[in-house]
Amino acid sequence: METLIQTRCKSGTLESEEALGYFNSMIQTKPIPSNWTFKCLFGALYKMKQYSALVSMYKQLMGCQFQPDVTAMNIFMNCLCRLNRVDLGFSVLALTFKYGLEPDAYSLNALLQGLCKNSALSEAVELFRKIEEKEYPDVVTYNTLIYGLCQSGKWEKAKSFLICMVDSGIPPDVYTYGVLISALCKEERIQEALALFEDMTGKGINPNVFIFNSLVSASCKCCKWEKAAQLFQNMIDCGSLPDIVTFNAVLDALCKEGKMTRRGQMPNLVTYNSLINGLCQSGQWREATKLLNKMMGERIPPGVVTLNIVIKYLCKNRRTMLELMADGGLKNLTLSLTTV
Repeated sequence: METLIQTRCKSGTLESEEALGYFNSMIQTKPIPSNWTFKCLFGALYKMKQYSALVSMYKQLMGCQFQPDVTAMNIFMNCLCRLNRVDLGFSVLALTFKYGLEPDAYSLNALLQGLCKNSALSEAVELFRKIEEKEYPDVVTYNTLIYGLCQSGKWEKAKSFLICMVDSGIPPDVYTYGVLISALCKEERIQEALALFEDMTGKGINPNVFIFNSLVSASCKCCKWEKAAQLFQNMIDCGSLPDIVTFNAVLDALCKEGKMTRRGQMPNLVTYNSLINGLCQSGQWREATKLLNKMMGERIPPGVVTLNIVIKYLCKNRRTMLELMADGGLKNLTLSLTTV
């Protein structure tokens, strides 16, 4: 049976009901199956986010001959923290010591994540100090605490831990920078965010789409259109594929600057509206109507906002719908008007 369970867990096709059935059979088996088989099952259920089921299993196992190791205890601690029961997570930590086991960095990081998730930052900092005393902190430990502080708007405190991280010889990774840059961008502290961005790239760390999106969006909100366009180009040069979030942030800025350049990503209705509005503002009617036709050709029906944009500029420039149709645009607009 153990071989079957281990094989099913590794297959990636195990269903939760099947896993629960295996567990019920395992705890009734004499002698009880190996720890490895239990951990395979626990790991599979954890990936399925069956946290409550795992906690229930933990309680049942306490009455059996199961001898947990640190890995098993870590799984249960993590489940409790995911269920916002950090208090019980600390109880499992106490039991870990009772079993004569030594918690590792993963154990303490799980509890730290739970505290940060619940905005218990004073307790999180206190736990961090204890982790520091045991020389356990790693990049995950620092990232967890920095993320929690940033989420609570405590940027200065987060920055102090970044400095501490570097001084401890633990290099920040792309996640560290991403969390800090995102927090600064949300507070519209774009210059500080850009300074961190330059520091990151100077260290050879490649920014991801999340970081670029944060910077582009913040640049747009601060009306730094040139910077937004520059970051967008940097993004493409770095090989980061822009996503729809990038486009929705940057295209409105580019439209207002009259710099309409398509980048090869399939836009949505919001994106098309930004593009069409910018083209109309630039007086590029033929291109605007071609884009409107392309949008409809891609089965994205124009909404009220789209039509308002077109009508607004028709009135402003004293042009008629028939003139645009004669110019070769708006081929499918009649059908669209009947569906809006």
